[in-house]
This record gives sequence, C-alpha cells and structure tokens, in this order.
Amino acid sequence: MDYRKIQLVGEGKTKRLWTTNDDRLLIAEYSDDAMMYHGKQKLYFEGKGHYCAEIAALLMTQLHDNNIPTDFVQTISSNCLLVKKAEMIPIEVVVRNYAAGSMCKRLGLEPGKKLKSPVLEFCYKNDSLNDPVINEYHVYAMELCKPEELSVMCYQASRTNKVLTNLMSKIGVVVADFKLEFGRVNGRLVVADEISPNVARFWDENTMHRFEKDGDPSYEYKVILERLKKVCE
Repeated sequence: MDYRKIQLVGEGKTKRLWTTNDDRLLIAEYSDDAMMYHGKQKLYFEGKGHYCAEIAALLMTQLHDNNIPTDFVQTISSNCLLVKKAEMIPIEVVVRNYAAGSMCKRLGLEPGKKLKSPVLEFCYKNDSLNDPVINEYHVYAMELCKPEELSVMCYQASRTNKVLTNLMSKIGVVVADFKLEFGRVNGRLVVADEISPNVARFWDENTMHRFEKDGDPSYEYKVILERLKKVCE
C-alpha cells in the first residue's frame, strides 16, 4: 500500500507527525533541524533527519526482535517512518547508566561516572514546565497512568536498556542514558515515539567521545548509523 501524508497533527523539536490514508497509522517525519546549546538555538544540519530515522528504525526493530512491543511499522522514505497511532502516556521514562546532564546538576554527581546500577527516573511530559522530574506518587495522584501500566513501563524500560547496551557494546558504544515514551495501541502498552541520538546519549567506549547534537549531528549520527549497520544488517 502507498501511504501518504494527509494532515499535520503534531510537531516537536525533532519531527512532525502526519495522519495517513490508513486511520490506524501515522507518518513520523524526522527533521534536519536541531535544538542546540540546551534548546537555546535552532540550527539546520543536512541529513540529520535521515540518520535519526534510520537509527530509530534499526533500534525499534531490535526491540521487536527481543519481544518488546513498539509502534514501529516500516520505513517509507529516507526520513519518514510509518508508526502505529498510539494514545500517548504523558510520562518520559529516563534510563541512566552513567551520570550526565540534569542528574549531575540535581545530585552533584561527577559527569561521566558509571552508576553502580541503572537508574530509572520519571518526567512529566509538559513543555511549559520543562518536563519536571516526578515519582510514582505524582503519577498516581495526577492519574497519568494506571499502577499496573507503570509497572509494565519500568519492566520494558529495563529490558530495553539490556537490549540497547548489549547491541551498542558490539560497536564500541556506551549507552549513557536515554528517554523512552509509551503509548496504548488497542489497549496494549508499546514503546512509542523514538529511540535515537535525539533522545539518548551515546559515547565512544574507548575515547568516551560524546556523539551528541551539540556537536555536528549530521556527522555524529552518521558514525553511529554506519557502526550499527555492521551488526544489524
């Protein structure tokens, strides 16, 4: 079937969402734009959208192959993925293996320090509030999801961490941290949105070089993609 963009229904920092000629599916169009320097400046990097879309497709496929349900269906162009329409839960699950970013500022940890065990954090998805950190009591009091759904989200986040760290170790990359979002598809929780350098910190295992968007995303993400292709295809 030839899937076509019909109507723009959502636009974020890294991609646009379109309805399609199938009511059950959306097209996620990855942008070449990047928010640099902690969201203070928006710049254009040719090819960034393509690299992120391809990385996201490869990683979502790896989750599927490990029996972790996702919203990913197929790649339909260089920077567009076909995904299942999901009822999104307004919670980010942040999985941290190394101290980095806001965790260091909040807790006074040394940046780059490997944590004794992975840490799961929850953030309330609200741009106007800058996605504040919350705990399970906030989740239940605000009725963001059901207790059993939060348990599934934590379980699948931990499983996703194992899949990603095992995969990336094969290409000499450390998974410092990443964000996951979940949605309901026909009453079932799935990993939704994306897994890519847009929402993850990937570091070189030997040099600890940061493959991050505050450098040159077109180059940094291309390196990750080229390494992944060697073990995923």
